[in-house]
Amino acid sequence: MYRDRLAKIILLAILFPFIVYIFGSCVLNYIPPTESYKKTPKQLEELFNEKMAQYGMSMDIDSGEYSYGNSWSKTVPIVCKDGSRISCIDYPTGKRSNALIDYLEFEQELSGEANETVYLEPLLAFVMDEFAPGMTENKDETFEPNMSKSYNDALLVCDDFVKGNEQEMSIYVSPEDDHFFAVTFNRKTDEKTTLSVRFHLWNR
Repeated sequence: MYRDRLAKIILLAILFPFIVYIFGSCVLNYIPPTESYKKTPKQLEELFNEKMAQYGMSMDIDSGEYSYGNSWSKTVPIVCKDGSRISCIDYPTGKRSNALIDYLEFEQELSGEANETVYLEPLLAFVMDEFAPGMTENKDETFEPNMSKSYNDALLVCDDFVKGNEQEMSIYVSPEDDHFFAVTFNRKTDEKTTLSVRFHLWNR
């Protein structure tokens, strides 16, 4: 009987660290992150449909399929009332519902028609508003003045890019102290011109 009890104690001592690890992992996966720049694709969809409705835009995150290259990604078409061809590409940390978006990209294919609306600037503003809300407290200042642009300066850079001919431009914006992420504007000029803005929101 003593040996049986001792064997149980030893077994529990061996299993206890694994039980704690599994329980801790479950708790960490359940608790949502508090950082504004860490969001799931579903959170992105809800915020986008709420905030971008003023521009006649909406998305259904489930309308795209996951693909795998160097990482998981999903391309989602954005429905635009004016017929603009815009897509959203999110790069999550995995396929689970609680996976967080690592990279986020919006891409607009231009028709070349006169008076066409380019939506890069409102899309940039949406990401700064929702993924870096600290930037909206004072739109002319930044948390990291040596590295990043303020809210208003970022919009000016975007405007210059849209009106110019640069193939690529990159800046940093800062959602809070001691954190900043890259924003990259890109222009592809094939049969039709495509403009995009890409956000490297955080490092895993």
